[in-house]
Amino acid sequence: MTTSFALDLAPFKFLIQTSSRTLYSQLSELYAPDVLKSVSSDCIYDFGVNYKRRFWQPGGSLAFKLGNQHFRYAEPFQAVPMFEWGLNWCVATYQSRYLCIHAAVLEKNGLAVILPAPPGSGKSTLCAMMMLQGWRLLSDEHCMLDPETGQILPCVRPLSLKNNSLAVINRLFPGVNLYQRTEGTHKGTMAYLQPTPVSWTQRHTSATPRLVIFPKYNAKAEGLSGYALSQSSLFMQLALNSFNYSVMGESGFHALYKMSVAAEGFYFEYSDGQLAIDQIEALLNEE
Repeated sequence: MTTSFALDLAPFKFLIQTSSRTLYSQLSELYAPDVLKSVSSDCIYDFGVNYKRRFWQPGGSLAFKLGNQHFRYAEPFQAVPMFEWGLNWCVATYQSRYLCIHAAVLEKNGLAVILPAPPGSGKSTLCAMMMLQGWRLLSDEHCMLDPETGQILPCVRPLSLKNNSLAVINRLFPGVNLYQRTEGTHKGTMAYLQPTPVSWTQRHTSATPRLVIFPKYNAKAEGLSGYALSQSSLFMQLALNSFNYSVMGESGFHALYKMSVAAEGFYFEYSDGQLAIDQIEALLNEE
């Protein structure tokens, strides 16, 4: 039996068809009611996702597909994390309307802080800490830069945490719930943090890029150290962290150049995420 539902994830809309009997109820723990919706015949969807069981696979695995393109198979107990990774794959691979940089983005007073970083850097933990201290989440995965306006558009989704990050958030914010905990994925143990209400309600509100912070958590570091990046270094690092810079060609170059001129770039290494947040606040408040 196949069921259908939609996700209104500004700036994209997803039409989901699935044979999973539990996926909708599982996602209802993560997404706001006005985001997780019934399918509308009046709506044009950007992505049509097929997430169905393949009975010839052991255990009736779910296959995540976009049209004829296959992403991965998922065992039933990993349905949620594989679905979330599949949405990341859709956005990173198959859209070229916006320059897409692999980074978390948060906003305060209309100004955006971009956090690009490779896996294991502590980016998601720092992003979660900032959001839970009042910053508005735009994304923990995709920095969507509009080439025409130079603004960053939200692409709000549940914030994914894994392994040690789960313990850190539980210790620092004991009243916060983590949902859909899944063990044994290829990334370890996963769980999800709901975006704050303001992050959902302002998911159509863009932000102006102000700071680009390349964070690196190091338990052995003494406090916080770092350095400013030159404009050329910032441009190159952002290009290297972009999913579709080469695809967008000239428009991608101009968009990234404008962003590297408008924003300041820094590299941070720290042993305490709060030190990094305090320094980001100080930089953001500088005249």
